[in-house]
Parts: sequence; C-alpha cells; structure tokens
Amino acid sequence: MKSKMALSLGAFCLLMGMTNVSNAAACTAANSLISVTDTNPAGLYEYVIFTIKSPLTATYSVTSATTTPLPPDEGADPTHASIAGNRFRNIQFANIDWMCSSAESFSLPNTRIKGVKRAGRFEGVISYTVGYNAPVSKYVTTYQYVAGSNTRT
Repeated sequence: MKSKMALSLGAFCLLMGMTNVSNAAACTAANSLISVTDTNPAGLYEYVIFTIKSPLTATYSVTSATTTPLPPDEGADPTHASIAGNRFRNIQFANIDWMCSSAESFSLPNTRIKGVKRAGRFEGVISYTVGYNAPVSKYVTTYQYVAGSNTRT
C-alpha cells in the first residue's frame, strides 16, 4: 500500500509590524500568518498547516514543481535552495499582512514530507515550498476550516 501525504494549509492573521521581518513582533492581527507547523496524525498522512488569524482575506495558491523549489525572494530562508525531495508544492499567500514574525515548528521525521522552507516574505506575499519524494508520497488535497478565531487552510 502506498503511503500518501496531505498538505493542509491553515491560516491565522498576523500583526503588521516592523519592516525587518526577522526582528518583528509576533503576528496577532487579522489576515496574518501566525504559524507554520507539520504534523503526523494517526494514519498514512503527513500535513503542513498554515494558521492565519481570521478573517482570512488573503488569497493563496498551491502549485507543483518537479525540478526546483519556488525561486526565493528577499524574505527567503537562506537554506531554501537545499530543500530535500524530488517533487515540490509551492504555497503562496497574496494580500496578506506580512510584516510580523510567524512561528515555524517542524518536527516530522521527514518520512513523507522531506522539508518545508520559506521561499519569501515581501510586499504582502508570503510563500513556502514543501519538498516530498514521489512516487512514494502523493499530494492529496488542500482544505480550509475555521478553528476558533483562526482559519486553517
């Protein structure tokens, strides 16, 4: 039986703050990215969850890449180019409050999802790349739901 990987994009809104994102305050304002985490609940699925403070008014897209992650911009993780995997999902939030510091916590053993890295955070756009290995793993879906005062997409 093939193991599968699901990507869950969750959204929490963040506080607009200082222009230097690395030194910015935590994100607490509506339509800001609060946190990015990975999780492995029971079963054969691994998730990446983007939590955004409700109401979520930003738009987001999920695209595929087979040879390289999303090209980085000024707000990229410096190790972005070295993301593991042979397939990638690029997640880009547009029109989002971006000038605060989102919490990132990745603790999976990299069984299915091989890596998650920020590709950028600049001018109202936040983007991430998720690396995984195909054909062992397969992207299943994206979904969105309200969780208290936050939205997870």
